[in-house]
Order: sequence, then C-alpha cells, then structure tokens
Amino acid sequence: MSQESAGQRLPGQGTGPQLSGVQTLVLIRRSLHFAWPFRLQIGVKILLSLLGVFLVLFLPWPAKILIDHVIMGIPVGDSHTLYPPYVMPFVDSLAGLSPYGILASIIAISVVGMILIGGFGTGGSQDRTADGLAQGLDTATQSENLANESSSSVSGLLGLFEYWYQLRTTHRINHRLRCVVYGRMMSLPMIHFADTSIGDSVYRVMYDTPSISRVCYDIMVLPVISLALLASVIWTMQYSFSDVPSLVMIAWLAAPLTLFTTFLMTGVTRRRAIASRTAGAGTTANIEEGMSNIIAVQSLGASDKQLKQFEAVSDESFKRFRMYSVMPILLAVLQGSVVLGLVFYVFFDVVDALVDGRMSPGDYGVLFAYFIQIATATSGLGALWFNLQNSVTGMQRVFQVLDMAVDVDHHGDTHLTEPVRQVQLENVSFTYPDGSIALDAVHLEGHVGEMVALVGATGAGKTTLAYLIPGFVRPTVGRVLFNGVDTRELDLGSVRDQVAFVFQEPVIFDDTVANNIRMGYPEATDSEVREAASTAGALGFIEDLPLGFETSLGRAGSTLSVGQKQRLAIARGLVSRARVLVLDEPTAALDAETEAALMTALAIERKRRLLIVIAHRLSTIRSADRIVFLADGRVLESASHDELMANPDGAYRRFVDLQTAASGTSDASEKGDSP
Repeated sequence: MSQESAGQRLPGQGTGPQLSGVQTLVLIRRSLHFAWPFRLQIGVKILLSLLGVFLVLFLPWPAKILIDHVIMGIPVGDSHTLYPPYVMPFVDSLAGLSPYGILASIIAISVVGMILIGGFGTGGSQDRTADGLAQGLDTATQSENLANESSSSVSGLLGLFEYWYQLRTTHRINHRLRCVVYGRMMSLPMIHFADTSIGDSVYRVMYDTPSISRVCYDIMVLPVISLALLASVIWTMQYSFSDVPSLVMIAWLAAPLTLFTTFLMTGVTRRRAIASRTAGAGTTANIEEGMSNIIAVQSLGASDKQLKQFEAVSDESFKRFRMYSVMPILLAVLQGSVVLGLVFYVFFDVVDALVDGRMSPGDYGVLFAYFIQIATATSGLGALWFNLQNSVTGMQRVFQVLDMAVDVDHHGDTHLTEPVRQVQLENVSFTYPDGSIALDAVHLEGHVGEMVALVGATGAGKTTLAYLIPGFVRPTVGRVLFNGVDTRELDLGSVRDQVAFVFQEPVIFDDTVANNIRMGYPEATDSEVREAASTAGALGFIEDLPLGFETSLGRAGSTLSVGQKQRLAIARGLVSRARVLVLDEPTAALDAETEAALMTALAIERKRRLLIVIAHRLSTIRSADRIVFLADGRVLESASHDELMANPDGAYRRFVDLQTAASGTSDASEKGDSP
C-alpha cells in the first residue's frame, strides 16, 4: 500500500489491550448509560421477574399442606412451623375444611399455577435464546445469539409474556447499538480503514455489539432478582424455621462464599475472553480477505498458501476459545462444591429437627425447594462478575470504535450560503500517522470553469491532495478554503455536497445500473441518468444488458469489466450537482475512442464545474487549464501544458519525454503540441 493510502489500524486488533478491574467498571458504567433510554422497558422486565419470584416462593407451601394436613392428618392450626404472611391467606381459607376439601383446594390452586407459571414451556428456571435458537459454543455464535437474549424464571402465560417482552426489548437495544456503531464506522476518516481489516469491522458490528444485552441484564436485572429471591428466602427461613438456627446461618453464608469463588477467577477469565474475541476477529478477517481477492489468489496459484493461513488462524481461534471455555467449568465445580458442602453440613440438623418434632415432614419439601432457590440465586450472583468478563471485552471493542474521532468532529456547523466558486489549498502539509510526509507546503487554487490536472510519479501525493478537498483527510498544517472560508468551519455534509469524487478503483454497489448512477444524486431524472451514461461512454453496454438501466449488477458489479465499471463511476460523478468534480485516473481503463469522447464531454462540463483530474495519460491532461506537477509531496511546477513544455529542463518536460519514449513516439512536435 502506498503512502497515499496508508492508514492506521483500529485499536483492539492484534492481541488487544488488557483490561483492569477499574477499566471493567468504567465499561459497565458506559454500557448502562447507553441502555438508560430503555430503563422503562427494563423496569417492566424486573417487575415481571419479581412476580415470578413470588410465585416460585409460594409453590412449595401447598406441597407442605398436602403432606402435613392431608396425608399426615395434622390439623391446619397445629403446624410445627409458622406459615409466612404471604401464605397465610391461603392457609386461613382452608380452616374447617375436610382433608378432601383441602385436597380440592390444592388441586385448584395448582391448576391456576400451572396455567400462570407452569402449563406451557419447560417450566422452572429458564435461560433461553429467542425461539429456541441453537446455541453454538463459539464466541461469535454465542455473541450473535445474545442479540436475541430472552429468559424467564417461570413458564405458563406469565413466562411467555415475560419472554416475548424481554425479546422485544433486547432487539431494540441491540438494533440501536448496531446502527450507532455502523454509522460511526461509516463516518471514520478513510485512512483508518486503509490498514484495518474489513472482517474485524464486521466482527465488531455483528458479534461484539450483542454484548450490551448481557451487560444490561446482568447488571440491571439479575442482581435485583437474585437479591430479592435471596432476601425473601432468608427472611422466610428466619420467620418459619427459627428453631433450626443452622438453616438461617447457611442461608446467610451461601451468597458470600459463592461470590468469593468467583473473584478468584475473574482476571484470567477476562484475559482469555479478550484473546478469544481477537482470534475470532482474525479468522473473520482472513476469510474476508481471501474471498474478496479470490481471483488473484487463484491466478497466482496461491490457494494452498491461503488455505494454510486460514487453517492457522482458525486453529488459533478454536484454541483460544477452548482456553476460555474451561473457565466456566472450573467456576461451576467451585460453586457446586461450596453449595454441596453447605447442604451436607445442614442435613444432619434437619434430620434431628424432624426426629424431635421441631419440623414436620412437609417442611422438608419446603426446605429442599428453598435450598435449590438459594443455590440458583447465589450461583447467578457468583457468576455475574465472572460472565461479565466476556461481555465487557466485547463492549471494549465497541467503545473503541465509538471513541474514535470521525470527520464530522473536526468540522463546524456553518453552511455555505452559495455554491462553491473557488477552492484554495493554502500552505497545506499532511503527515500520515506513521510519520510519512505525503504533502509539504502545497499551494493550489482552482475556480469553477477550470480544469486542473494533478501530475506526478506514483507516491507523489496526488491522491492525498485530492482527498483534502472533500475532507477525506484533514491537513496537518494549512487550510482548505471554499469561497475563502476554511472548510473546518463548515458543516461536513455541506462540504461533501459540493464535491463529487470518482475514485481510481471504481466502486459499484449491489443495485441496478440506474441506482448506481444516481448514488450521488438520488433525485436525478431518467433522462439525466441516461445523458450522464452517454457522456461517460456507458450507454452502449448498458443497453445491451438484459434489463438495461434496471439490470441488477450484483456484488461489486462482478459481471462488468473494469472499463465498464469505470464508465459507470464517471457517469455517477457527471450526474451529480456538485460544483467540484474530482476524477482520479478517469481514463486509465478506457479505450482511445471512449477517452476522446469523455474529454470532449469534460470540456463542456468544466463550464459549470471545477474539474480536478489526476492522470498519467498525456492525452488526458494536455487540455487542462493548469497542470500541477508534484514530486515527493511538493509542487514543483504549475502552468499550462504549452508553458511547461517550453522549459527544456523542467520536471514536467522530462515526464513527457519519458512518456513519449515509453510509447515509442519520438516526434518532437508532439512534445510541444499534442503528446
């Protein structure tokens, strides 16, 4: 890549920076700030989950009533343990009923419970990806599925409604973040993508942005639900089972011990998550590069080499993910050991309480259910900080893009009051991030009605100079002026509305011919599109296409030749209403006849525009009003063709001599008049 197109790498490529605990907290805060506009929807999700928690806490008590008061025959008022206040209204309604009446009441409330929280779906604690999506184990698949994150602690009608409500909220959050990141990337300076993989950018938009879902729910929802469940269970056990102090003690100890196991592993987990995502982005980038250049790969016989490169990065990606995936397994073992140890410790006290009458057989079912809830809640809290490590690394890569300065950040909000008449480059210098100097103290002036040609050897700075005009790059020193106004004071949109740019490598979109030509001016009429195509020498081949102007061109116009693509790109520039038209090597892929017709058309176009043409062909530049000859980023000469040719020792004259010698022409008169 030449200096003229060299750029800088997006941060986060390579191995990527490591995150500290403080940086993790900062990223969490920023993620929550982004999700704050959706606080109402997240609040509704919390309320629905809390309702589910209450119903889950209520469920074990009808089972206790069935065992104690129906099977064991214990009178309702003689329970060995106190019923909590949220159960007492149901218990009071059973007073005076026969065992069969109590059984009928329990069946009735069970049916209602099944419809509300257990009649549909799988029931119990769920963490489902939307509509049962297959949950692959690789980072990319899991991240993509997070864009459809939805879960419910219950099933039935309540669970179904909670599930779909959260799914809709998840989609809205992810849609907004994806659009913001994509829009930011579309606004980044062009040089940022010159040395940055498109695959990495795709990975950030598609597979890093869904991390916002997990961060939001892990921070805003899961702690509230888990703490509410723990608090309710602990309070209930203190209220109903105070005769067995060890139960209360274990309920209080479960959460701190489980959280302690998590903090032991967060640092290494975070580092492995970063490595996994970086390796995944590298694999995506390798695929994108290989498939985008498939013709070159095959023509050079490099398929085997490309395959070996892909095998290497793919193997590294899987290896990095395996190193990360072992961490949740280790955490589950640690947390499971803590929970089993606590349950084993308390088991003997429960047996003693059953034997000496401090507890009834029905209480055992309640305790069993509550210990499951404690284990679920504490495991969720314990895994919260652990799971956030992977999600936060994704958000780090997202915020790296959002924090990058975009073109609009370096422009004001002033709009031009009239179309551009004059463009000036005043003592302009430009240095690339790697320190290479592309332009040095360049002065240039052009007016509407003129054609200015930029000439020089490859790497002289021609394209960089042209990029300054629409603000693709900003001068390191000096100013670019439109009608005497510094473009940095102008709104970026108004600057680019004044400039149409035809790139050396034609850009064709997956759209119809007509829409490709209209890309820079959607309001162009059919007749204007047709006229621009005719002027660019594209009308002939367009009419030969199956549907003419309505023919879809496919990805990057793969069905067209390079010359045909170039003509369409030129037509796009011609149909534009911009007062400045920049053409980078517009005739490089054109035959002599089409080039002559184009130059005739450009002679007419310059009456209403300022034409800036970058070219090597002498037949293209000789008719320019002014030729600017550059070398090593500096303007060596600037005058008309005839004036420059009159200097036998001039740089432009030597350039022309080399061109004519290379073409096999030695007619001295051509050097002076018609090279």
